[in-house]
Amino acid sequence: MASKKVKKKDSKKTAKKTAQKKPKPKVKIQKPVKTKAELKGKNDKQAKAAKQEYKTAYLSLGSNVGDREEYIEQAITLLRETPGIKVIRRSSNYETQPQGNKNQPLFINAAVEISTHYSPQTLLELLQGFEDTLGRDRSIEWGPRTIDIDILLYGDEIVSDDNLTIPHPLMHERLFVLEPLAEIAPNVKHPVLERTIKDLYNEKKLEGDEPEKFDDDLAFREGKRDIAEDFERW
Repeated sequence: MASKKVKKKDSKKTAKKTAQKKPKPKVKIQKPVKTKAELKGKNDKQAKAAKQEYKTAYLSLGSNVGDREEYIEQAITLLRETPGIKVIRRSSNYETQPQGNKNQPLFINAAVEISTHYSPQTLLELLQGFEDTLGRDRSIEWGPRTIDIDILLYGDEIVSDDNLTIPHPLMHERLFVLEPLAEIAPNVKHPVLERTIKDLYNEKKLEGDEPEKFDDDLAFREGKRDIAEDFERW
C-alpha cells in the first residue's frame, strides 16, 4: 500500500503563525477607588438608617362635624398609609360632651397607639397636615372641628416647646381622653405624674359623667380591614 506523503512544514511560516497566535497579556481593570469622603457618606447613610428607632406614641382623636365616625376612620387611614407610622391598636369610639364652648354638637372621641420613627415635632407637623386634609377649621378656638388629633404621650419623653408639650398638659383632666386611652393602654405610666392611665381614669371618673361608648358598626368595618384583633370592644 502506497503511503501518503506528508509535506514538510516550512519552519519559518510555522514560527510566524505561532507568533501571531500568541495570546495577548490580560490587563486587569481596576475599579475606581472611593475616596474617604465618599465612604464616610455611605457609612453615615447606613448608620442613619440603622438609628431610625421606633417609639410608641399615643394620640387622641375627636370629631363633632358631619359624619364624625367617618372623619375618625379617615384620620386613622391616613396614619396607616404614612410610611414611618404603624398603627398598633385603637380604642372604641366614645360620644362625649364638648369642652370650653358648650354650644356645639357632641364629639366622637377615640385613642390610637402608634409606633413611629418620626420626632415629636415632625409627628406634630404630619398630624396637623392630616387635620388640614380633612378640612379642620382653626378660626374658632374650642370650636367645632372635622377632626382634632393630639399627641398625648411619646414614649416616656417630656417635651416643652412653644408649640408642643408632651405629655399633653390637659390629658389627666379630660375624661374623654382618659377613657379611650385606658381601654388600650391601662398600664402605661404618665411620665410626669408617674401614675398609670387606669389610675388617672378611675380617679377622674369619680368627678363627673363618663363618656358613652358609641354603638356603631365600627367593629364590622375594622374586621373587613383584618385588624379587628388590634382592639377589643367593651
